Amino acid sequence: MTLLNNEVTYLAQMLETSGDGGEKVDAACRLASFGTAEAAAALARALQREKDPLVREAVIGALLVCDTRAVIAEMATLLRSEDATNRSAAFEVLTYRCDDEVIEIFEQLLQDGDRDVRVMTVHALGRSRCGRSAELFRRVIREDGDVNVVAAAVEYLGEMGEPSDAALIQKALERFRHPYFEWIARRALGRLMGDNEAG
Repeated sequence: MTLLNNEVTYLAQMLETSGDGGEKVDAACRLASFGTAEAAAALARALQREKDPLVREAVIGALLVCDTRAVIAEMATLLRSEDATNRSAAFEVLTYRCDDEVIEIFEQLLQDGDRDVRVMTVHALGRSRCGRSAELFRRVIREDGDVNVVAAAVEYLGEMGEPSDAALIQKALERFRHPYFEWIARRALGRLMGDNEAG
């Protein structure tokens, strides 16, 4: 274990200090082969500071094969970044790595005080097709007070929900009197009720 930790530390330092993009790509790939929580943390740190597009792609690719829980936890933090590029990268990884075993981290993100974090979390869940996504969308529609967050959840629930979800969306329509929300909700209701023209 000590040898493994030493190797991870060495590769993390290479990612941080090397001026050679090829060396950094190699370091990211080698960290991916370890796949540990420590490797995931090192890759997440590299993603926050790296500017080279090729190295960033290698780091993101490496994160996609590391320990799921560690990666999701690191990306949940990065989703709150001030840097739009890092938020986008975190979103990409969260979407790909979402599964029921780490759903509690997504539940926490849906309680975040930042509306944008909650919206991105809804989109990550919706695009991932995680098994419990619909359950979380129902909770968002019932409990969230922001029209943008609820609209995103309604849109995905319209795609993956059940006809019985129509009542929940109808209640949301009573809460939010907004033209865009009404359009999203009507379209979702049409899909749930089998209206092929709801598109």
